[in-house]
Amino acid sequence: MSEPTIDNPEGLVDWFRRGGVTGPLRNCIGPLPMSKASIVRWSSDTPDTSIQTIGAHADNYRIAVLLEPLESQIWNGERAVCGGMIGANRFRICPPDSQGRWRRLSSCDIVNIFIPTNAISALGRLRDSETPSALADIPFTPDRMVLDLVWKLLNAQMLAGPLAQQFCDSMITALASYLLENYSQPLPGQKPSSLCGTRLQKVLAHISECVAEDVSIAALADSCSMSESHFSREFRKAVGLPPHQYVMKLRLERASLALLESDARIIDIAFSQGFNNVSHFSRAFAMRYGIPPANFRRNHSSCA
Repeated sequence: MSEPTIDNPEGLVDWFRRGGVTGPLRNCIGPLPMSKASIVRWSSDTPDTSIQTIGAHADNYRIAVLLEPLESQIWNGERAVCGGMIGANRFRICPPDSQGRWRRLSSCDIVNIFIPTNAISALGRLRDSETPSALADIPFTPDRMVLDLVWKLLNAQMLAGPLAQQFCDSMITALASYLLENYSQPLPGQKPSSLCGTRLQKVLAHISECVAEDVSIAALADSCSMSESHFSREFRKAVGLPPHQYVMKLRLERASLALLESDARIIDIAFSQGFNNVSHFSRAFAMRYGIPPANFRRNHSSCA
């Protein structure tokens, strides 16, 4: 049996039916007039222990978002992708050719957003014409920004009324732009970064040593005899993140360890890791880990 297309409402419904979704879809929006993206929400109060097939979705990335915890087993071929309980408010990116099998061992509330590859490619070219990007295949990850944009998509009718579809198109552009900035990878066949080997290791060592201070991207670029824009581009190609996001990631990882391994006040941990105020630290921490620092410490302490 051929794979269904998902560029029309009937094709979307058929794609979910083939994946074992037997009940009605709570939301089925799209394809949208400009981006041609689609948003589908479905839920079930009961588990389904039979193994279902996850079909490919040609020419579309699929962003899967869990609105409540999900106990599941997922396989890509014979390789287990994940198993057990996956926390709520997490998302994963599935490339167009991704397919596999899964078994749902709990109730669920799941949003799937299908974004055409040509929409991602067009934004990628606008973002950086020299190093166009694709969205990476990532496992379920917490991200407050993604969740906020998804809820805006689901509440578009209430927020924008007759202009709901135009509102959704704008939110899809915002979501795709954010994902490209934070969860992208170079397209296959691109030249490797010129920032590599000993030179890259020196840059990373310097950032690690000075991460709690103001890390000067201009100074790092100068040490590599590159312009700042060229350095940022090559750093991102080599590491997978822009320099400022890599610095933030390192600061938050060290802060999370400090929360677990010390009794220091949260404000002191924030300052020790280079944050100017505790509000900025709390927002950045919650965006990366899904919960505020105090909750993170309390939750992990209770599990110790």
